[in-house]
Amino acid sequence: MAAPEKVNVNLLVGNQYQQLTVPLDKERYFRDAADLINDRFNKYRQGFQNQSTDRYNAVVMLDIAVRYLQQQEEHDTLPFVQAIGKLTEEIEEVLGENR
Repeated sequence: MAAPEKVNVNLLVGNQYQQLTVPLDKERYFRDAADLINDRFNKYRQGFQNQSTDRYNAVVMLDIAVRYLQQQEEHDTLPFVQAIGKLTEEIEEVLGENR
């Protein structure tokens, strides 16, 4: 099995450039992640001025981690919600036939 192709990327994250070597098929995720971090960083920098870079970094990490955990929880329950919906439809059909 061949090793995945790698690409060098230079990403601005916060106030610093990060030079990374990433799998080619994951490059888009790294670029999108840098954009997300920078978007959140700028939001907090504009909303809460005169804070240290460390403070902005910590708040951005917390913001993204909370969003990630919320999405994980939503994805974990989605199959159950869908299954319950399908079962409810089937029960309603059976009840409707028995009337």
